[in-house]
Amino acid sequence: MANDFITSFAAVENRAYAARFHQDLVQAVARRKGRAVSAAMCRGGGEANRPLVAETKVFVALCSPAYYNDHGCGADWAVFQHRLHLVPSRFRAEPTARVLVRWQPAQPPLHLPLAPVLSGEITDSYACQGIYGIIREEGPRSAVYQDAVGKIADAVCGAHECSPPTVSLGEVPDLALPFPRRAGDARTDDGSPAPRASVPQPRKATEDTQRPCVFLSYAHEEDGDVHKGRVAALGGRLRSEGIGVLLDTDAHRKGPQHWGRWMRKQYNEADFVVVIVSPAYKRRAEHEEEPGKGDGVGYEADFILDERMTDRQWYERILLVSFPEHGRACIPDFLKGVTLYTLDPETGEGDLPDLVDYIKSKAP
Repeated sequence: MANDFITSFAAVENRAYAARFHQDLVQAVARRKGRAVSAAMCRGGGEANRPLVAETKVFVALCSPAYYNDHGCGADWAVFQHRLHLVPSRFRAEPTARVLVRWQPAQPPLHLPLAPVLSGEITDSYACQGIYGIIREEGPRSAVYQDAVGKIADAVCGAHECSPPTVSLGEVPDLALPFPRRAGDARTDDGSPAPRASVPQPRKATEDTQRPCVFLSYAHEEDGDVHKGRVAALGGRLRSEGIGVLLDTDAHRKGPQHWGRWMRKQYNEADFVVVIVSPAYKRRAEHEEEPGKGDGVGYEADFILDERMTDRQWYERILLVSFPEHGRACIPDFLKGVTLYTLDPETGEGDLPDLVDYIKSKAP
């Protein structure tokens, strides 16, 4: 059975962000159709994608500079373009069954269509930042993100009406790739060459691995230790950058602890406190959790609140971090209004370099 749509995105893009958008789009399309929706993610082309592209009803492309530099994405685009051309020109409908999403603003290679601006305003958030920028800056729960997903879902539903004929892989000839044709074809909106997205590589650790030192304050989410594992991954990333990390799981392995004293000691001795926001962290920091559950976050939040009330520059030591699946909506009310570093701890994508640079430049 053919998918209702597939989401095609560059191999070097942030998978966590793309997956969040894909799932939100699936749900939005399902609500409009009043039924379950079949969809798949196609990352960076490849043989595994070809059967999906050959049969899907709608092709959703996350357009960005990296997308137009990805040979695999070019191959997927070519297969779907071949299907579109199987429809005689006099019968081709507009819009086509290809939905172009402005993932990041980018000028496509010559002769390819530009990802449209949803509202018609070239100065709105979607036009200026794309979906990727909106998720990072405003969060997936923001009204502007939800509005953009809704309009893209409308486009997907409309595209179903003009789905092209399916093809078998044996029917697909050798196709010329529409992109990338040569270095420099993909360009940003201002005409400058588009940089290829990359995963930050660990810097060389300093000789003193304990300074600077950060204390990671986070909540144990009820997700089978998934969030806990991602926090540990962030700790590993920071250590690989030469930053000392104080983490409760490390202390637990050393034996029994008086956790109240341990938290106070780590909080006071750390150069920085890195608050990793999440739904449970917000509830517990604001003392809205059920009694006896997650008290550790409540203690640490009280330490932070005390510092906030006594030190006008508190935000230079208390640093906020969000993983892509959470965002600004998870920031406790008393911590709002300061810089939020959004990053994927497992790939290093996002604001990790900025966070590391700040910690190293400001540490005593």
